[in-house]
Amino acid sequence: MHRNSRLALGRLAALVCASVVVVTGCGGDDESEAPKPTSKPTANSGLVPVTQACDGLFDEAIAKEAREPNGPGKVYPVKTGSTSHVAKALREESARRSTPEDLCTLTDQAEGKELLAITVAWTPHSPPSGQSVHYTTTVGPEDAGRLLVMCDIGSGGGTESGGDRSLEFAMRDYFTVSDHSHAKLLIASAKKITSQLKCRETPEYPDPKVVAPPPKRGLR
Repeated sequence: MHRNSRLALGRLAALVCASVVVVTGCGGDDESEAPKPTSKPTANSGLVPVTQACDGLFDEAIAKEAREPNGPGKVYPVKTGSTSHVAKALREESARRSTPEDLCTLTDQAEGKELLAITVAWTPHSPPSGQSVHYTTTVGPEDAGRLLVMCDIGSGGGTESGGDRSLEFAMRDYFTVSDHSHAKLLIASAKKITSQLKCRETPEYPDPKVVAPPPKRGLR
């Protein structure tokens, strides 16, 4: 082929290659030139079964309650700090009078309506005398259950006078699962946090069946 013709074809091939490089890479081996996806994830991309949410906090019995009669089988866990991250925040002196730390928040989809949330915060209140843990049944989805846990980590903040030695775990529940499930979820959450905080005296957690008996079949 004539030399000028080969040069012309070479320039044409270069132009074609430049126009499609973001799609094909023109046969190059460098994977760094591969296109990056530009589409945003769909709202359902973060949906998981209830039993997989919040580090497996929900057992199958609670998940079944959440699904009945018309609840979702999958939920969207809103990103919250890890247990170790929350425990570290609670150890900070300033956190003793701050807003509650989020432990678990579930919605029906990304940026959707809240289905359930569990929080923890220091409180000047203490469990009744002789108890290190006290569960309280509450009424309504905005205040579905509370758990007071004595946990003296001995870093000031009024601990000498009995203040700020307890953690209060609180729940909002729009699934409307049973009170027994509320107790199970709060106690399981508290165990994870207090094991990280290393309370001076290990809290004596009650059996959820004792503080909130399971509902009879067909009832909650």
